[in-house]
Amino acid sequence: MEKKQLTDYEKYIRTEELLALQKEEGHLACEDELTFQMIHQIAELHFKLIIQYLGIAKRQMLAGDAQGAANQLRRVNMHLKHLPEVFNMVKVISPIDYHTIRLALGRGSGQDSPGFNQILQAGPTLWEPFEQLLSAQKRTPLAVHQKPQENIELYQLMQQMIQFDESFQSFRYQHLQLVRRMIGLETNSLKGVPAQALQKGVRYEFYPVLWKAISELTDWTGSSYNAQPLQD
Repeated sequence: MEKKQLTDYEKYIRTEELLALQKEEGHLACEDELTFQMIHQIAELHFKLIIQYLGIAKRQMLAGDAQGAANQLRRVNMHLKHLPEVFNMVKVISPIDYHTIRLALGRGSGQDSPGFNQILQAGPTLWEPFEQLLSAQKRTPLAVHQKPQENIELYQLMQQMIQFDESFQSFRYQHLQLVRRMIGLETNSLKGVPAQALQKGVRYEFYPVLWKAISELTDWTGSSYNAQPLQD
C-alpha cells in the first residue's frame, strides 16, 4: 500500500508521532485508559509552556523589564486557569475503571510528573530577581501597594506573581479534590505515601512576603481598627 502523503500541517505539528504516543486500542486496560493517558499528556504540554514562560519572565526581570515579565506571568495564569478543567475530564471515568487503570500504572504516580515538579522548582526562583527590581526602585512590597501609580509596572508584576501563587495553590487544591473523588484520601498513593499528604502541598506558598505585604497594607490603612457603624 502506498504511504499516505503528509500535509505540511501534519509535518509541522508532527501529528503521526503525537498520535502514536498513546496505547493502541488492543492494549488498553479498559476503554477509558485512553482518556486517562491523553488528559495527563495534555497536562504535561501545559506544564511545558508554563515552564518556558517562567524562564522568560525570570530573564526579563533580570534585565529590568518588569512589564515583559508581567506579560509572561499573565500567560502562565491563563494556563493555570484552564488546567483544572483539563483534569476535570478525568471524572468521566468511573472509580472502578480508574482503579483498573491505576493498577496498569505500575508504580507510576502524578507525584512524578516532571512538568509539575519543574514548576515547583521554578516558581520560587522568581523571587530573587523581583527583589532586585524592588531594590533598584528603593521599594518594598508594602510601598508598592501604598502608591501603585508611582511604579505601575512593578505593581502589575507583583499582582501577576500573587495571581500565579494563588492559581497554583488553587490548581493543587482542585487536584486534591480529584484524588479525593477517584481514590479517596484515606488510602496510600502508588508510592506508598498517604493521599492526605497532598493537603500539605496545597498550603505551600511561592511568595510568602507578598502575601504578608497585603496584611501589612490592611494594618497600615487602619481599616481593621475602630471601624464605625454605618448611620441610618
